[in-house]
Amino acid sequence: MYFEDFPVRPFLLANSAAVLACPEGAETLVSCTFKGGAKTLTTCLHGEQATYVFGTPGRQPELEMKRDVREVGMTPWPGIGGSIWEEAIFVNGDVRYIVYYSISKDPGARNPMEGGVVVEQYGVELAHLRCDAGSVLSGYPLPLFDAKVAAGQEYSMETGEWE
Repeated sequence: MYFEDFPVRPFLLANSAAVLACPEGAETLVSCTFKGGAKTLTTCLHGEQATYVFGTPGRQPELEMKRDVREVGMTPWPGIGGSIWEEAIFVNGDVRYIVYYSISKDPGARNPMEGGVVVEQYGVELAHLRCDAGSVLSGYPLPLFDAKVAAGQEYSMETGEWE
């Protein structure tokens, strides 16, 4: 666990359909719906494997990736700002899929949790899909951090890199 002295406790905000659920034995990273539920994104952690599944509910996924946790980037929350946020980064060829969630610290926030995915190629944003309001399934901290540490990686707050 990291940021152990910060008073936030792990929690899950779930207003989503069962279609976003990870397989039995897996933990949710960030999952949500887009375009009024027309598309879904489900990212999960199962041991040392992280998965990314995007597509139309009830159909074959449009994109499915399974990666060792050491191959999945992760940007942990730095401990400052008006929201708590984290990112998991999946790479497919020369395209990066940056999956994120953000929890507002404002108790009066209309949508306390938001999320989405940014698709980049060579540092250029190709798409930014924002999750439907109320559909985000995630929580602080992402279990990916501990999985990467257990796999022998260490995060440097100074460089922002995994070693």
